[in-house]
Amino acid sequence: MIRIITDSTCEAPQDVLTHPAVTVVPLYVVFGQESLKDGVEITRDQFWQRLPTADPLPTTSQPTPADFLAPFREYTDSGDEIIAITISSKLSGTYSSAAQAKQELPWQPIDLFDSLTTSVGLGLLVRQALRMVEAGASREEIMQALATMQPTVPVLFSVNTLEYLARGGRIGKAQAFMGSLLSFKPMLGIEGGLIVPVNRVRSRNKALAALTETHTQTVSARGPAVQIGVTHAGVEDEAKAVAADLGRAFETSDVFIADLGAVLGVHTGPGMIGAAVLPPTTA
Repeated sequence: MIRIITDSTCEAPQDVLTHPAVTVVPLYVVFGQESLKDGVEITRDQFWQRLPTADPLPTTSQPTPADFLAPFREYTDSGDEIIAITISSKLSGTYSSAAQAKQELPWQPIDLFDSLTTSVGLGLLVRQALRMVEAGASREEIMQALATMQPTVPVLFSVNTLEYLARGGRIGKAQAFMGSLLSFKPMLGIEGGLIVPVNRVRSRNKALAALTETHTQTVSARGPAVQIGVTHAGVEDEAKAVAADLGRAFETSDVFIADLGAVLGVHTGPGMIGAAVLPPTTA
């Protein structure tokens, strides 16, 4: 059996994240001296309830190599193969921790894939990998498909403020927007594994419309084979509206909506909404 291991920044449908072949290794959310496993020791609801009164703001930490080594050993000892698909190595040290864990088991059938993305972008890749596992694909075939798909999955997101990204040190090239956004809403993307500025508009409604418009300009494919993931931080109604708009624009019903998790929420703050599109693949 091939096991898919990912991390807690992966936003995907619950039936994917709880699938017997999928294991989620948590990152950590740190409130002062309290370090909590994302999704294990603090739920998404608990995080969003706690964030408004947190002083100082929480920080995040990558999993340790030991956090990956435990499932690596358990599954390979049982005769299983592993593909670990992680958040971008340019946004987190999670991939590095997985690589260090793999070094402890150099003879075992373990492959690592740096997604160079996160959130629903990562979720779409994990879901497609799982579908290939269920279809009987080999580890090599899945790794080849991931390498082909990864550059084709654009991720766009809009935040109410860049404050959280700036404080968390994840702002990247979007720093160019700082100081000029008093009357603008920023739209950001993930490119080459880093957060980059994409656009800025004058209202929330225009920002959400631009999210759909930019995706449709970037991805030419249309039809039911297009897969879409939408994520949000406490703005479910807006997320549903964006999901419906994207579904109509791409002529597909394969659209899922996921609540943003705690680790990513530390860096985006409330009100964030994002989406990723995966064009059809021959894999």
